[in-house]
Amino acid sequence: MPGAVAALRAVQGRADLIPTVVTGNLKANAMLKLAAFGLESFLDTEIGGYASDDQNRPVLVGIAQKRAQAKYGVLFDRSNTVIIGDSLEDVRTGRDGGGVPVIGITSGTTSAAELERAGADVVLRSLEDMEGLETAIAELLSS
Repeated sequence: MPGAVAALRAVQGRADLIPTVVTGNLKANAMLKLAAFGLESFLDTEIGGYASDDQNRPVLVGIAQKRAQAKYGVLFDRSNTVIIGDSLEDVRTGRDGGGVPVIGITSGTTSAAELERAGADVVLRSLEDMEGLETAIAELLSS
């Protein structure tokens, strides 16, 4: 997705944010996909949530939060967790995974209107909108 590397680099560069992955892929497959696009170095994949942990994607949010808490010694909940995704399943994962705020990114397969109707808190047209992404994260984490 255009802007993915720059977005991950920006998030990773902030001391107050810990980027990881929550995915319907088995961990081994997720790692292969991330490596194929050179994205794995921007994420703490140790604390992620994967289909190899549970087939129910919303459950993976809590798994990732518990792993992050164990590693970083901070309670992770809806007040300090944000899902960024481009599909209706990503929105559902955040909503059903503890009511975590969701930033929807239009990808060509899912429209802004569809993401909004599904319950995304913020919808951006592209990950290339770095200012919009950083603003959305800050606003969602402060509310």
